[in-house]
Amino acid sequence: MNPSFHEQEVTIPAAYPLAATLTLPAGVSNDSKVPVVVMVHGSGDLDRDENSKQLRINAFKELSDHIASLGFATLRYDKRGVGRSGGSFLEAGFFDLVDDAEAAVRYAKSRSELDQERIVLLGHSEGSMVAPAVNVRLPVQGMILLAPTAEPLPDTTAWQREQMYEELRTMKGFSGWLVRLLKVENKIVKMNDEMIAAIRSSDAPVVKYKGKKINAKWQRDHERYDVRIPLREIACPVFAIVGDKDVQVKKDDVNGIRDLVQGPCETLVIEDMTHLLRKTDKDLRFSVILKDYKNQVKRPIEPELTAAVSRWLNAWKSEAR
Repeated sequence: MNPSFHEQEVTIPAAYPLAATLTLPAGVSNDSKVPVVVMVHGSGDLDRDENSKQLRINAFKELSDHIASLGFATLRYDKRGVGRSGGSFLEAGFFDLVDDAEAAVRYAKSRSELDQERIVLLGHSEGSMVAPAVNVRLPVQGMILLAPTAEPLPDTTAWQREQMYEELRTMKGFSGWLVRLLKVENKIVKMNDEMIAAIRSSDAPVVKYKGKKINAKWQRDHERYDVRIPLREIACPVFAIVGDKDVQVKKDDVNGIRDLVQGPCETLVIEDMTHLLRKTDKDLRFSVILKDYKNQVKRPIEPELTAAVSRWLNAWKSEAR
């Protein structure tokens, strides 16, 4: 138990109730008006701490504890259909996730202990696409974007696939010979094209492809969402951070964000850090980095990241009084 803050279990009113944790600095009273950081997850069936059955990232729990020790409140929630939140994760579209994040900001504004005029949205991965959309509807006073992208998701996933294809093309030895003999790249391309066709040809929120349920509504929503549009409307201070071993987003996209937003934007590229906000000594290869994720999550998130977030938040707080 950290004496500098305490946690409360709360429920955020939304289309489906969202189970959440409100973390408050020690000594906060009903009229304290402390600044608050609202956290928005990356993609996948993640709970309020950014954990799933497949991978325990735990980034939001670690960040929340750290940020609360600086004198900020934090609000983090289980995604729709995950943990103790209502609704269905598989049936949720991207714009449903935007609705839920907006509901979280509205809840923060409703709490008398929190300052309605000092709200920071912190988005990780897909959360960095959700946060700008929320800001259009309900402007906030600051934004931290971790492992962000400055392009539509279909463009980012195409770039990810190209990394994978390039590895297949350049694979050496018997494995490389076998991959080329079996035309593995062509088969993957065909499967992806078939899956996208199945998604586009249906209006259902969920479709089945080769026996697996796919969140089709989420995919279709992303096909009509261009994050660059809401990024251009951001007038508040922004801090965009990425690792140079992130194989899921382009590290240069932080510069794209800086060029798009209206307000002041600081960028940081952390050496050897991956999409999971940890460092690795592995080679910068798509499959190698992904395979190493299970080892990375055994360690805390990168201290250089938390130090940078602390510095930025403290500077922001002094200017946002």
